[in-house]
Amino acid sequence: MKNIKRRVPRLRFPVVPLTVALNHRKGKHGSVVWNVFCDLERINEDSALKIDLVKVGQKKADLRSALHREARKRAMTLLTTSDETHLYVFRKQAGIQRGR
Repeated sequence: MKNIKRRVPRLRFPVVPLTVALNHRKGKHGSVVWNVFCDLERINEDSALKIDLVKVGQKKADLRSALHREARKRAMTLLTTSDETHLYVFRKQAGIQRGR
């Protein structure tokens, strides 16, 4: 039997370390969401963050969705409320009922 040498096909795309690839998965709200969760970890549970929507340059519904997605990943119960210009973000405490 002849020893048949098989050619391994050449890669078509460059290869980078996984740490480089994961650094680009921040999404459009990434920095704001990151900052909110860093601040949430530092405040006590009977306080809320007041986010100026004009200052962060995000739509209220989009930012709220991004925050809730991240909270779900972190297994955290997050509540939000808002007025015309601000989004208030806080962690749910035992005994706090959600408004209707």
